[in-house]
Amino acid sequence: MIRLIFYWIAILFLQLVVFNHLGFTSHLAPQVFIILLITLPLHISKSYQMLLGFLVGLVADLFIGTPGIHASACMWLIMLRFFLLGAQDLKEQIANHLPYNIHSVGLSTFAATATSLVLFYHLYVFWLESIGAINWIFILLTTLLSSLFTLIVIGVVQLLSEKSSGEF
Repeated sequence: MIRLIFYWIAILFLQLVVFNHLGFTSHLAPQVFIILLITLPLHISKSYQMLLGFLVGLVADLFIGTPGIHASACMWLIMLRFFLLGAQDLKEQIANHLPYNIHSVGLSTFAATATSLVLFYHLYVFWLESIGAINWIFILLTTLLSSLFTLIVIGVVQLLSEKSSGEF
């Protein structure tokens, strides 16, 4: 449990201190903290997952200064996650209280789900941030670059996490 708490704090710290201040380009705004929601254990209730999604998004909103955008996006991400995971055979993972990660479901399944969720999340956030002055080329380019960077970081975190650990 201590390891799980440290993991969550480390990911949130990296997001708030490092990834939010990269400054490479205006087209790169990775939201790496969503790995916390993508890899939630499968056995926890849907209402608890929604609450965690809202709280994680609220923390992001408080530190980034985007009133409600990340909280809303996290809630939609969790709902899309329900839909995507409902189409997968995860009975063994649920019975064994495993998190949804690369080690418990396999590379191809995890990669497809994570890619869908990350692309959706970034597109939703950048679209909401640009309401009133929508520039679709900017939104799509930012979504693609930020999603690619986020997926690379998520992949590295997943590959570095211990296979035997049920916490990552």
